Amino acid sequence: MVLMAIPSSAQSQEQAKRLFNAGKYAEAKPAFQKLVKRYPKNGSYNYWYGACLYETGEADKSLPYLELAAERDVREANRYLAMYYSDTYRFEESEEKWETYFELMEKAKRPTEPYQAAYDHASLGRQMMHSVKDIVIIDSTIVNKEQFLKAYHMSKEAGTLTTFNQFFGQQSQPDGIVFQTETKNKIFYSSATNGKMRLYSADMLTDKWEKGKPLKGLDEGTNNDYPYIMSDGVTLYFAADGEESLGGYDIFITRYNSENAQFLRPENIGMPFNSPANDYMLVIDEFNNLGWFASDRNQPEGKVCIYTFIPDEEGTTLDKELLSDEQLRSRAQLCSIKDTWRNQTEMQRAKQRIASVKYSETEVKETKKDFELVIDDFSTYYTLKDFRSPKARELATRWIQETKNLASLNNQLEQRRTAYSHADANRRNSMKAGILDMEKRISQLERSVAALELETRNTENRHLGKK
Repeated sequence: MVLMAIPSSAQSQEQAKRLFNAGKYAEAKPAFQKLVKRYPKNGSYNYWYGACLYETGEADKSLPYLELAAERDVREANRYLAMYYSDTYRFEESEEKWETYFELMEKAKRPTEPYQAAYDHASLGRQMMHSVKDIVIIDSTIVNKEQFLKAYHMSKEAGTLTTFNQFFGQQSQPDGIVFQTETKNKIFYSSATNGKMRLYSADMLTDKWEKGKPLKGLDEGTNNDYPYIMSDGVTLYFAADGEESLGGYDIFITRYNSENAQFLRPENIGMPFNSPANDYMLVIDEFNNLGWFASDRNQPEGKVCIYTFIPDEEGTTLDKELLSDEQLRSRAQLCSIKDTWRNQTEMQRAKQRIASVKYSETEVKETKKDFELVIDDFSTYYTLKDFRSPKARELATRWIQETKNLASLNNQLEQRRTAYSHADANRRNSMKAGILDMEKRISQLERSVAALELETRNTENRHLGKK
């Protein structure tokens, strides 16, 4: 019996190793799982099984097996642990494992250059963890990547975003993005040149766009894409995938230097905006004090998450002394957007601003006269875009909604009164209380609508300096 078991086990092990070396980790995993159960302290079996778990999307389960294998001096286990620690934002531990791995590789006289970039990313991640931005994420929405720009509900003052192909009526640049300023006389766009995405700008010349000029000062050895320039015409956000990126595309900021007609050295804006995944297309709508950026972190192929946030001009960072290591990693990864919320008033106002923009995008397109609100003896507003005060616009959004609610209740009351007039005595007795209650609710809502209308008018006039 023993003689038969040894060859069978050896055969199963050799088959699993061949599958493993061929990259068929899911097929190799069951055999290594059995071997680990039979020989739980065997370093090689733990490494192979742990690596299979990591490669098949079960990284958290792989940790104890890889750690045991590393303790048993299995060299490659250190490489997988280094990758796992980077994935989970334990960057200092990742650096240590990479260093251990490099030492073992050098002893074996094997090259370490293929893994230097991964080590550099871990080092960059460690540095970023010292200054994680304290931003408020209002919402996150998962969309198809090919249509992700539709999730950016910007005001007209913030400019417009379009794909290159749509803007220029072509099909040659599927990954290109065009940002057009509010005045519509200047664009910043990305286009592939010699296999790399490059950023360009162009001005409108009477009735056509001039030939695009490459933005100077940016690293030409990387892909530069997803441009957005602030209303000052100087501050540029874009995404790049070079050595200073944590992984894939990262978001960078730079400013135009008019003295030498080129942009300053770009700076990585750090976490939680950037991650080991692809992060890009940051937009800040100063008019509505809203911002957006896209990320494919934790997303399946073809999907992207659009985060809506409240911009912070001061760039406030999290106080590491007030957070545990786990809490800091969670905030850096954006594990829970609720953890970023500071107070309900701030959130409510931000959501009202979003609703205002969305309303402008939909309702205003259908009709040029959405409502009628007298502001003073000389001004009457018909759309939300007419308001100059952001606060008044928020109030008007609420006033519009409350007005709609009032109209709906009045319609329901009219229907109930009609039904009441045709009902018998017993039915009328059962309906009377409901009608009286609805009349009371309508009376309260009428007062609320009137108060909102007055507050909206006064707030706008104060902003205009009329009161």
